[in-house]
Amino acid sequence: MNGKKLLPLAAALLLLAVAAAPGASSQEKLRDIQRRIDEVQAKLAASKGEKSSLLNDIYALELQAETAVIELNKANLLMADAQEQVQRKRREETALRARIRSSQDKVRRILRVLYKMGDLGYVKLFLNINSVDQLFRNYRLIVSLMDDKVVEIREIRQGIIKLQRVQAELQAELARLTGLKTEKAAKLSRLNRLKQDKLDMIARINRQRDLSSRLLDELKTESENLTRVLDQKSVAPAADAVDLGPLRGKLAWPLRGSVISSFGKKKSARFDTYTMNNGIEIKPERSDEIRAVGGGEVIFCDYFKGYGNLVIVQHAGNFHTLYGHCDAFLKRPGERVGTGEVIAMAGNSGSLYGKALYFEIRQGLKPLDPLLWLAKR
Repeated sequence: MNGKKLLPLAAALLLLAVAAAPGASSQEKLRDIQRRIDEVQAKLAASKGEKSSLLNDIYALELQAETAVIELNKANLLMADAQEQVQRKRREETALRARIRSSQDKVRRILRVLYKMGDLGYVKLFLNINSVDQLFRNYRLIVSLMDDKVVEIREIRQGIIKLQRVQAELQAELARLTGLKTEKAAKLSRLNRLKQDKLDMIARINRQRDLSSRLLDELKTESENLTRVLDQKSVAPAADAVDLGPLRGKLAWPLRGSVISSFGKKKSARFDTYTMNNGIEIKPERSDEIRAVGGGEVIFCDYFKGYGNLVIVQHAGNFHTLYGHCDAFLKRPGERVGTGEVIAMAGNSGSLYGKALYFEIRQGLKPLDPLLWLAKR
């Protein structure tokens, strides 16, 4: 299989990057997260059925890390919802306490009035009248005082029942929040373990000649596969595509950073072996934004063994530029991009160097030294 589809790590981080459309409900976001988890798990299951290789092992670790990142985002979303519920329950609890206090104060005032009237207070109110109108006024006062007392006592009783329910719900949400924090810590620990497993594997490859030789053979095979994919994916250039030919030595850099691996045939001092680099590796400084060096059309945006998450842009003049080891894809196949437009974020997918951008320029499928095409710095 030439390329493996892998949702880039930041696609989950953009969940929340990630992740779902703005304004989507929590339930919609959770469904989207679960769909992503199912997709990655299906790819992981498929990878286990393939022929064992170092690149497949790295790919499997990255799939597991992808799952861990998505699950971490899920825990974050659930925690945010639990925290919102806790705040809402606390506001509801405060409002109920205030309402109960208000009803209690009102009952106290009513009782004080009735107490001052004494046992014969009601009789006095009816005897000391000078007119029928006063009789009805006194009667309405007594009825009002008695009714208010009953209503307010009922309000207090109902308020206390509601308060007890809200307090129980608040405790349940606090317990859920505590559980989610524990779950998040476990997922974060698993993610860190997977990252360390990948680093350990790379360290073993760098220490052992036989593993290093196997990896070089696999990378060579994948480089040939990539050339075939490029040939198959190429389409008629868009009308607004930029011909890179006249821009040799003038192209803006796709990423600000230092070159940590150069183009061409390289000798390993450790193992006395040779590798052929078709591109360069750039370690980001300041920003992880990857920008298209020229206008064109995205013809590939997927995981590719040995290159990680890879974006390929086709330009005019039979030129292609390739951007590997991405974390987040910001463009999709078929989309047009302009010169300098951000198309992805740098990451470490498929990388043996940590976070970096793998960058290639090809004309007629032939790799060119990017340093001869990029502007001098």
